[in-house]
Amino acid sequence: MSYLDGLRGIAALNVALSHFVMAFDFAIYTGRPEHAQGSWEVALSAYPFLFIAAGGNYAVCIFLALSGFVLAKSFHTSDMSAVALVVKRTLRLGLPVLAASLFGWFVLASGLAFNHEAAAITRSTWLSGQFTQQPSLTDALFQAWNSLLGIPTRANSYNSVLWTMPVEFLGSLLLIGIFATRLPANRPRWAAIIMLALGIMLARSYISVVLFGAALYLLDAPRFTARLRWRPAILILVLTLGTVPLSIERWPIWDALLAITALVPFPPIIAPGLTVQADASIWHAISAVMLVALITGWPAAQRLLARPTGQYLGRISFPLYLAHIPVLLSVACSVFLAAQAAGLSYGTSVLISFVAYVPSFLVAAMAMEKAVDAPSIRLAAGAANALSEPAAGPAVPTA
Repeated sequence: MSYLDGLRGIAALNVALSHFVMAFDFAIYTGRPEHAQGSWEVALSAYPFLFIAAGGNYAVCIFLALSGFVLAKSFHTSDMSAVALVVKRTLRLGLPVLAASLFGWFVLASGLAFNHEAAAITRSTWLSGQFTQQPSLTDALFQAWNSLLGIPTRANSYNSVLWTMPVEFLGSLLLIGIFATRLPANRPRWAAIIMLALGIMLARSYISVVLFGAALYLLDAPRFTARLRWRPAILILVLTLGTVPLSIERWPIWDALLAITALVPFPPIIAPGLTVQADASIWHAISAVMLVALITGWPAAQRLLARPTGQYLGRISFPLYLAHIPVLLSVACSVFLAAQAAGLSYGTSVLISFVAYVPSFLVAAMAMEKAVDAPSIRLAAGAANALSEPAAGPAVPTA
């Protein structure tokens, strides 16, 4: 199912591009005039299909739906113990999360972060809200812990994308627990119903997307979607829901949709991984689950996503997701400020910044893939295999 790597890679790229837009033209995301450089951004913010605006949150929902689907497939066919799977998942996520937090700390501690100076010009409150703390290695380590096993403190995070990691980790633990009961192996439909019910109960939180993605696999959703007609038209509908604008200037039809999701109750408890979704995000989540179901039963789309470009982006998708924020706050912002100091126009400065930003985050992602991500995969697999191997019994003497 390598085509799912292509989908994940495109989603990761979209997150990196979305954050660039949020840094340099935040009004496309919010629809607020005080964040705009002109008037066109406010009007544009009301439209769907702005993947580089509301699409950033949509991409996160796609990640989570894919995780649920792929992990369910992996756990369904694995003969590892629950303990081994927990160790494997902890190392697989924890080591890159630690590296990402330390990368952000290094940028801040070295004086290489220029987001506050840039935000004074770009008017992005999102950009000015990054790196508001004094750099502390101890705090960077603590934030890495929070970003996996705690509740992330966004106010002093060293990498703001890490808020999604507790969702990924808790979702993994829930699925491991469910698969450890052997119910998915013996009664996959019943297990899927349980996941759907739990997902509905937690629909206001992002972890529901993981549960719905896993249910897709157990219900054999590709078998159903493979028989669908008019799939391009369905795709347009799915992407429309996935890009419900977050802008205050959205059209009344969007407000009608949000009135429906406003009825979804909040989780009864506050716990790691139970990060709450806004009303628009619930539609993004619904669309993400629908998209995964549609793609897994659509051979033409699979061939497109399985092309070399998609596979390359898929291979570096996790490092790209983790590395682009420090690059944005350092390289992109410093180049923008230099262009402004040279007397260039705002648009030209943003364009030059973008030209510097894209290859920089790709290089950072490739470096992180080789230095951190690939070794963490090998280490996680090795530790899990060691835990799964039966203990050696006493030697039996031979005649």
